[in-house]
Amino acid sequence: MKKIIRLLGILFVFALCAVYFLPAVQSYANIPGEIYVERGVAKTIDLGLPVEAEVDSTGVVSLGGETLAEATGMQRPLVIQPVKNGDAVIELKLLGVPIKKVKVNVTEERVVIPGGQSIGVTLFTRGALVVGITGIELENGTIVNPAREAGMLPGDVIVRINGQEVSSAADVTKIVNESEGALEITVERDGRTLNLNIEPVRDYADGKLRLGIWVRDDTAGVGTLTFIDPNTRWFAGLGHAITDIDTGHVLSVRKGEIYFSEIIQINKGESGIPGEIQGFFSSASGSIGRIIKNTEYGIYGVLMSGVDLSRFQKPIPVARREEIRLGPAMIYSTIDHRGVRPFSCEIVKLSEQSIPGQKGMVIHITDPELLSRTGGIVQGMSGSPIVQDGKLVGAVTHVFVNNPTKGYGLYADWMLQQIDSSDKTIK
Repeated sequence: MKKIIRLLGILFVFALCAVYFLPAVQSYANIPGEIYVERGVAKTIDLGLPVEAEVDSTGVVSLGGETLAEATGMQRPLVIQPVKNGDAVIELKLLGVPIKKVKVNVTEERVVIPGGQSIGVTLFTRGALVVGITGIELENGTIVNPAREAGMLPGDVIVRINGQEVSSAADVTKIVNESEGALEITVERDGRTLNLNIEPVRDYADGKLRLGIWVRDDTAGVGTLTFIDPNTRWFAGLGHAITDIDTGHVLSVRKGEIYFSEIIQINKGESGIPGEIQGFFSSASGSIGRIIKNTEYGIYGVLMSGVDLSRFQKPIPVARREEIRLGPAMIYSTIDHRGVRPFSCEIVKLSEQSIPGQKGMVIHITDPELLSRTGGIVQGMSGSPIVQDGKLVGAVTHVFVNNPTKGYGLYADWMLQQIDSSDKTIK
């Protein structure tokens, strides 16, 4: 009897495996968990089997002319008709058994002005960033470190001292040197706010009161503008965060600006040696935009009102992730005085992502001139827009250290999401 039960169990497992590997059932598993549909453009899903679909009651999409909230029948193929902007959730079933939930986003087609311009970036942090901890020599020769003893760490951002707001490294120096006794120092660390009590000591070398820390409040560099939203004048650039060179922490924004930059030199990239585009910019030339956000997915802000959008390229649509395909594409970048130019590349890998990530795609530079001049992707090209079939698909983010002809790209719709989630009242 036990042998019969075991045999039946084995047969049942084989049956389940056989069902799973049927092409039609496999196609269920291959449907992405989230899809985007433009207003006026139907989406068809044909699995080779009748589809039983149940949908939430938002009325965002319709099926066969009936709202999906009312239609829960077998459909072949499943045709999703967008009704209004918003989100809907469709649950697909096979023989009455739930197989998959698909989130459907209905949006208007977005157009943006592609960038590619070399930009200079200046950023002043909110508070003062602790970039190092150091010892202080007292008059008797003893080395002490009040900050370390109190638990302060590199990467902490000092935002208040004794309740007084700190907006720069100079503020820290001034308050500490005018202090008497212990200080209550408020720092931000990994999203948390901490209060540390630290008593400054007098440095034997110069007689000044010190905490035993190195702090910084600004940074500057060169990158590439990705796109401009012509309706809101919001811009996106870099495709990755501006981080502190010593701590690696993402810098908070107190004030930041972007400028047009002039290319002065290119250090060609090689395997194991990242290349670099060196640019020059001056505040005397005038800022072209204010930085509002510095995120893992780039910098975002608003162009100055005096910047003429007609000097940029014409707007193009932004591709949905499912529209992007492996194959030829172009990156737009600036490598000399001739300004923004397209350079050929290949999209060689696409990653399915349900949350933002800097490594959505892998691109391979194929343009002979770009390879000759830069070796491929170099520092300063981060943010270069990637265009395929006349649509913006992403931005260059990082280079492969051991192969500068390849690099990662961030999907453009993740960058749009950063703009859409911003507080537009700050303009």
